[in-house]
Amino acid sequence: MLTCIKTCLKQLLIEPSCAICKRQLISEADQSGLCQTCQQRLGLAESGVKGNSPLPWRAVSWYSGAMRQLILSLRRTHDLGSLQAICTSLQCGLPQNSLLIPITGWKAKSRSNPLPELICRCLERPTLQLLQRCRPTVGQHRLNHRQRVSNQSGSFKLNHAPTQWTSHAWTNQRRQQQVWLVNDIVTPLWPRSRLFRLQESPSMGCFAWPEPPRSSTP
Repeated sequence: MLTCIKTCLKQLLIEPSCAICKRQLISEADQSGLCQTCQQRLGLAESGVKGNSPLPWRAVSWYSGAMRQLILSLRRTHDLGSLQAICTSLQCGLPQNSLLIPITGWKAKSRSNPLPELICRCLERPTLQLLQRCRPTVGQHRLNHRQRVSNQSGSFKLNHAPTQWTSHAWTNQRRQQQVWLVNDIVTPLWPRSRLFRLQESPSMGCFAWPEPPRSSTP
């Protein structure tokens, strides 16, 4: 709701411009706040990118090329306007009472990846910090599938903060809806999915940017 109000006010006060390249938006059809050129350059599509293994997941585009450069830039700049624009397609169709759980990093808060929490803010759904890192892990981009699973296995635990469970509005709903893990890049999620089987969530998935398909290595 707040995002819609801000968008309307901006349109009344200033000429609408692309959130990425800042050029004036000519077409009223650009509801995402991105010009057609940036949408094509970032590989954005209305339907986004989806998958079902190891959990159902959704993304706005593949983590490659211009999108990869933008994500790495957003980690430094924390530009909510640009992030909000590319998250628009993820927000559409996401039930209001879905629960979002950002993937936490193992580094200190000042040096950790801010995007999972920022993406949750852009999606404007109930959010809980339920994951806590148990140990540091190495970067995933040069690991094969088996190494990635081993790298992440046992690296998370549930954050049993009583106030989070008892005071959050989502826990008081008669029928809890979907639970989505939120990250900027898709990584093996089997260790994380085991954690949440204990919570008996009726539906669970992941929001993240997946790496392009490549030949699997055993």
